[in-house]
Amino acid sequence: MVHVRQGGACHAPSARVRALLAGTAAAGEVAAAAGAGGPPELRWAAAVAWGGSGYYAAAASLLDGVRRDPAAGVVVRAHATLTRASHLRQLGGHRAAAALDGDALRLMLPGAGHPADPGPWGLHRAAAVADALTGLAADALGRLDAGTAALLLGRAEPWCGPPGHRTRVRYGWVAAETALVARDVAGALAAADAALAGAVALGSARHVLKSRLVRAVAAGVAGADRTAVGAELDAVAADALAHGLLPLHRPALLARADLAGPQDVPVCDGGGPDVVPDRPRHGRPGADRGTPDAGSGPVVGARHAGASPFDTRSRRADAEGRRHAVLHTVSVLSTRSDRSGRDLLRE
Repeated sequence: MVHVRQGGACHAPSARVRALLAGTAAAGEVAAAAGAGGPPELRWAAAVAWGGSGYYAAAASLLDGVRRDPAAGVVVRAHATLTRASHLRQLGGHRAAAALDGDALRLMLPGAGHPADPGPWGLHRAAAVADALTGLAADALGRLDAGTAALLLGRAEPWCGPPGHRTRVRYGWVAAETALVARDVAGALAAADAALAGAVALGSARHVLKSRLVRAVAAGVAGADRTAVGAELDAVAADALAHGLLPLHRPALLARADLAGPQDVPVCDGGGPDVVPDRPRHGRPGADRGTPDAGSGPVVGARHAGASPFDTRSRRADAEGRRHAVLHTVSVLSTRSDRSGRDLLRE
């Protein structure tokens, strides 16, 4: 396949890069793509995959290498910076993420010109501008500043391309969350529906799963049938576990617990639902390593529902079951994070 390059990033990613970005690459394929000496965009895509599985420390190390690599074009370096910001945001580091999103935007804007089609998978300059502005909106929303988030989304929208583009799907997630904070339930549902349809058209398993989560939360706030919404959130949690996407497993269970009522909100002594135990309880061999190994993690080797400590399907689907599942997930995410990530998880 011939790649036309713009500022160091490819317009049409290979099937290998698409699998990494979509969350469908096997652990061995991710490790191979992360190997030293590979193309910078391939190593960046491997870091995206590692972050999607919660291996934040391994992803951070890889992203730092790409950002320092003289062979990486400015656009690939910007995407690596934006990915690092996204991972910090997932851990609750909205201010640190905002600084990186701003850095990436400053890299891109001088040569960006007018909004252009970022491409379905969004790997070049226009996509980096879209991701930076959308990320800054999410950073503002994390600080409960819905007004600033809405203004930034307005700036991001022209750069996001048509439905079915990765950048447009991300925009839909943040637009739905911003609408929820602003108590615009109809707007949240519309944005969530658009994101889900776009993720399906894109063909990315990871983006579809995140879109289902956002859509279910919006539906729950809108007053949809609680049984149906609860079943969808439990299904999202189970699918996230099956795909090894632990960063989506935790919020799905928390949203399900919130829907069930205060008595089902996972808590632990001395803190809220995101507090990490002082001594995290490890999962299966490999789950507590900073760098992932092929075939490692809590899902591998599970022969039936409930074989993993993260799975509530063979346990009571009540407060106790979800509390244990969330705390197991948080503890493993902690072991997969560097020191700054662990500190953010404890906050």
